[in-house]
Amino acid sequence: MRARSWTSVFLIFLLWPLPDFLERGPGAPTTAFVFAGIAAFAALYLRTVWSAQAGRTRPWCLAALYGVAVALTPALDDLWIFAALFFLIAALFCTFARITALVLCGVTIAAATAALSAATLWWIPLQAVVFTGAMDAFIRLEAANRALKAANAETERLAVDNERLRFSRDLHDILGHALSAMTLKSQLAGRLIGLDPGRARSEIGEVEDLSRRALDDVRDAVAGYRALCLDDELATAGRTLSAAGVLLSVAHAPIPPGAGSLLAWVVREGTTNVVRHSRARACLIRLGVSGGHAFVEVTDDGHAGEPGPCGSGLRGLAERLEAAGGTLRRAHGAHGFTLRAALPVGAPR
Repeated sequence: MRARSWTSVFLIFLLWPLPDFLERGPGAPTTAFVFAGIAAFAALYLRTVWSAQAGRTRPWCLAALYGVAVALTPALDDLWIFAALFFLIAALFCTFARITALVLCGVTIAAATAALSAATLWWIPLQAVVFTGAMDAFIRLEAANRALKAANAETERLAVDNERLRFSRDLHDILGHALSAMTLKSQLAGRLIGLDPGRARSEIGEVEDLSRRALDDVRDAVAGYRALCLDDELATAGRTLSAAGVLLSVAHAPIPPGAGSLLAWVVREGTTNVVRHSRARACLIRLGVSGGHAFVEVTDDGHAGEPGPCGSGLRGLAERLEAAGGTLRRAHGAHGFTLRAALPVGAPR
């Protein structure tokens, strides 16, 4: 919808030749023909471009667009040729592959040059050539961006797959030996119950110790995987917000190491909410220590409305902070939304 809106805005340039046309005092039939032709040109152009944005091409719309442009040229003269050229070039690049579009642009500019008066013979073709080059660069940049986006998505998918493989491998290393030993000792204890009850009780006790150590190892592994680096998350937030067109400012005071990982989760969730929900243009992240609590605030200048229910991300984050003795607060003000998390100094990550 935003792309269509921007496409429609540029149609205002089609009105440029009208003042000069009306000053010549054309008759009512000619005036009606010109206004109807401009409206038809605008409709055909939008149909051509919007169809291309949806992945479909409309060559017949493009052919009709050329027909209307040629029909209006005798009435609107050079200014119309100048205005129409830009729309025709854009439509060509939307409809055809790059080389074909460049060839057809050259033919179009040559035909337009032949119809120009001597006064405008040099600057209108020059502007059209420059615009053709700009459109070519824009199309190639768009293709490169799409390829980069696809590559990033594939890289993220591979990273997730590699992390799953690494996690499964580590869990196997952690639990494989412990579970095998527990199985063997349980079997031995079962056989010794009637023969040597004291030894059987000893084996059961060792099974309990093994299970506790395995549980501790799993907890350590999970904590390690879930730990985040605060500096890395701030850097990621800067890149993410910049890509979304949001200006990030950071006021960063030293944070105790024990609180950094959990507050990094707040930075990640707060940044995600700014990008997804706020429609903000600026964001401020403040970090520091106050009143024995390490804190982080994520404030944006986006749409401020009535507070709604917490999403699953904020709800899970609040539960983790509460388990560590911290708090999570959110506030809607006149100038945006603020997410504040506070954690006692020395609280576990």
